[in-house]
Amino acid sequence: MNLVGCQSATNQIANAEPSIEETTLEPTVSPQADIWTAWESSPHAQTYALEKGPNDYCARCHSPQNWNTAAEIDPPPNCVSCKFPNEPEPRIAESNVLIPEEEWQDIGCAVCHHVEDGVAEADIAWLNMSTNYYETVSSSTELCEKCHADSETLQHGRHISDSVHADFTCTDCHDAHTATASCTTAGCHTDFTTRYPVSIPEHTDQVDAQECTVCHTSVADIHMNVLDETPVACLECHKYLMGEYAETRYQSAHSNIHATVTCIACHDGSMLEVGPMPNEDQWVTFRTTSLLGRESTAPYQSHNVQLEVDCTRCHYPENPWELSPDIEELPDENDAG
Repeated sequence: MNLVGCQSATNQIANAEPSIEETTLEPTVSPQADIWTAWESSPHAQTYALEKGPNDYCARCHSPQNWNTAAEIDPPPNCVSCKFPNEPEPRIAESNVLIPEEEWQDIGCAVCHHVEDGVAEADIAWLNMSTNYYETVSSSTELCEKCHADSETLQHGRHISDSVHADFTCTDCHDAHTATASCTTAGCHTDFTTRYPVSIPEHTDQVDAQECTVCHTSVADIHMNVLDETPVACLECHKYLMGEYAETRYQSAHSNIHATVTCIACHDGSMLEVGPMPNEDQWVTFRTTSLLGRESTAPYQSHNVQLEVDCTRCHYPENPWELSPDIEELPDENDAG
C-alpha cells in the first residue's frame, strides 16, 4: 500500500537516508529545547502501541524513520506484526518485523523539518522515506494530510467539509508541536467556560435590581468603585442569574455547568456519538469504525463544526448519565443581551 497523499515531485533537500543521530534533537543541548519539550507532550511523541500493530508496515505514519518501504501484508492469521489484546504474545509476520519500543522513533522533528546539526529549520517539509527526499508542502494542512487521510482500509482523515472552518489550516487551531487545539486558545473565541455563572435557583424571582443591594451592599460598593461609576442596574451584567433567563439552557450552556464538555461535543456537525471519556471527566465525540470485520469505538473529532446545538443528543429521556431531559428552548442570543 502506498502512502496516502504521496506526491511525485520532490524537493531534493536531503540526498541521503537520514540517520537517527542526524535527525534527533537532543533537548539538553539543543537551542530548540522548548520546542522539544512541547513535542514530548504531544501524541506524535507517543505513537508506540503494541496492540495497534507498531511494526515496520504501520510505521509509515506512526514512526516514519522506522518504516520499511518493502513491508507487505501477509495472509492471515499473521497479516502484520501486531498483538491482540487477548493474546499474551505478539504475532510476528514474515514480511515485516516487530520493532521494539526502544528503537521506535515516533513522529519526530525530522519528519516535518529538515534537521541539520541538531537544529530543525523553521520551514516545514515532508520527509518521504520511500525516496529519502524532503518534499515541499504548501501548508500545514497538506503536511498533516500525508498521514491524516483516508485509505481503503483506514480512516484517519479529519474532514472540515463546508463548515465555517473550511479555509482554516491545521495549525490555525492546533499548536504545531503539542498538537493540542482549543476553540478558546486559538484566538477566535472567548473562554466560554466562565462566560456565565452557574444558575442560582434562589434568585430566579429576583428581577428587581434594587433588591440586590439589600443583601449585597458591600459587593455592590466594590463593583462601583472598580467601575468608577455611579450605581447601575445589577442585571445589566448579571442578567443571566435571575428572572426569565435563570432557568433556560442559554445561561448554563457556556457556564461552569458544562466546564468538562468540549466545544465539539456540542457543536459537532457530523452527528457523532457523544459521551464522557472512560475514566476521565471530559465529554467528547466518538466514532465507530469497522476494519477486517471488527468494530471499534474511539474518541474522534470530525472537524465538521456547526453553530446550532441539539441538547437532546445528551439530554434525552432515560439517558445513561441521568442528565435532566427537561430542556427549555434557547432565547434568541440578541434578545438575551
